[in-house]
Amino acid sequence: MCGISAVFRYTEISKADQERLILMNEEMHYRGPDDRGIWYDEKCGMAQVRLSIIGIEKGKQPLFNEDKSLVLICNGEIYNYIELKRDLQDKGHVFNSESDSETILHLYEEYGVKCLEHLRGMFAFCLWDTHENQLFAARDRVGEKSLYFAEIPSGVVVSTELKAILKYYIAKPQINLEQLLAPIRYTAPTSKKDTYIEQIKRIEPGQYILVDDSGLQKFTYWKRNLASRFVGSVQEAKSETLRLMRESVDLCLRSDVPVAVMLSGGVDSSAIAALAKDTGREVHTITAGYKGKHSVDERDVAKRFAKEKGFIYHEVELDETDFNECFEEFTQYIDEPITDSAALAQWALYKKVKSLGFKVLLGGMGGDELFYGYGYWNNLAESMSLHKQHQNLFPWKGINKKKMFLDFLLKNWKHILYAGYPYKIAESSIGSWMYDDFRQFVNSGSFDFGEESFMLKDIQANFSFDLCENGKEIDSVYEFLFSYTMTMAYLYLSDREGMGNSIEIRSPFLDYKLVDFVSSLPLEIKYKKNHPKIFLKEILSGVVPDYILYATKRGFTPPNSFIQDVVNNYNYTFFKSESKFYNSVLTDRLLTLTLKK
Repeated sequence: MCGISAVFRYTEISKADQERLILMNEEMHYRGPDDRGIWYDEKCGMAQVRLSIIGIEKGKQPLFNEDKSLVLICNGEIYNYIELKRDLQDKGHVFNSESDSETILHLYEEYGVKCLEHLRGMFAFCLWDTHENQLFAARDRVGEKSLYFAEIPSGVVVSTELKAILKYYIAKPQINLEQLLAPIRYTAPTSKKDTYIEQIKRIEPGQYILVDDSGLQKFTYWKRNLASRFVGSVQEAKSETLRLMRESVDLCLRSDVPVAVMLSGGVDSSAIAALAKDTGREVHTITAGYKGKHSVDERDVAKRFAKEKGFIYHEVELDETDFNECFEEFTQYIDEPITDSAALAQWALYKKVKSLGFKVLLGGMGGDELFYGYGYWNNLAESMSLHKQHQNLFPWKGINKKKMFLDFLLKNWKHILYAGYPYKIAESSIGSWMYDDFRQFVNSGSFDFGEESFMLKDIQANFSFDLCENGKEIDSVYEFLFSYTMTMAYLYLSDREGMGNSIEIRSPFLDYKLVDFVSSLPLEIKYKKNHPKIFLKEILSGVVPDYILYATKRGFTPPNSFIQDVVNNYNYTFFKSESKFYNSVLTDRLLTLTLKK
């Protein structure tokens, strides 16, 4: 796990570029406290800081192939590196390190950019081909690891973190106001490509770029496919899903440093812990709670489960004093205004986990998004479906249309009477719990930058499901949750907060083979109205006890008093508004750190 940066020049690498690469390493030192390296030739420079997880003694980067014609820096883990290395050695390749990342170099020798098809893990890397004078930079399929780039005068710069590019290569940043406001409204950005800095873009999940003297080209090598493709029985679907889950957990446990499972007491993390135990390994679990009595505290359930399964149980308790400095600390480690209030609790938790000596944590991220686990969003999708059916019955023409309307009215009269379906279909429906605070903030708010002032109510940052295909409402909603809320908010924060404490976070539910298979299943197999996550729960029967599988869902959002204390004590720098709430406060704090007004 690392922080990486690369610079390509159409002319030549300058002394200033070399110095900036060193400084970019310094900017991300917390991502790699164990080692750092820098390399450059006439056209390309690379820098990397390393958190040693696999190949501790022999894994220094940049990495080279046998004749040093290829140079690699990589952030992440290639979970299937053992199998890949064995196959590559059989083909005659000679490895110079014990790093899992070195497999990328030799795969590239064999397959070129199609090496990506063989990688199973979370990664972002830059590979310099000295023969072709070409920079190849890629990101994993789901997007667990981030990678930014900017086209600069006479070149391209790439980095793990946006602020490293911004600080050393963007002299006059331009603000993308839509992408500045979107996370305040929706928690996450609503563009996979654009950031709130106009000049800085993302390599999107499942994409790679090639840069040479002819310019920059962008390609997609993977995209989640929700079309029904599975042919088989329900039992076969369940068996294969469980097999892939077991396989993914087994791969994610590969490490040369201590590993633990974050055990919340919920379905997803309990499944990861149970499947980890089934591999025959010793399993450490870490459970967090809040001092006092709070509805989100699940330590009692987690402790009971740990005792039954024979986990080595560790408990972390957070209290209000842990949050006093938390906001000021963790905002220094995030690049984008991702506004999930639970991030404060995560930061406090990771700080305490670090003191326990663990460098790798497995969590249940992705379980809800893959298996339709959010009751609110399920109801919203069902409402969208009813709303469309209702609208399609107008205008009345002919006896058949009238009969269809009467049948629909008889079946759904309550939804129509209360105009809710059961949820109202409007702009406020998406993240309804944030909507009122957001409207109050923007209605009287402005954003001041440089010599200009912008009225927030004039900026369009809305996300809409209006173009959703009839009958595909539930998958449209969950594609939004998977690709935006989960990938660009929750995964992003896990990476930034984990690495801010020099901890690697792994998510077995997001193994691409598991994602591909579950996505291929017919909706009627994996989703049932009013029964969130029922397919996964049936799969886990006998693996996870019923008192966990069928318990009321709880999250890890900190007590509201902790959050409100942050809001009340904050004074805006860039925003002006008669109303402030956590999302806007966090965004303003980030801007204050990165734009250095």
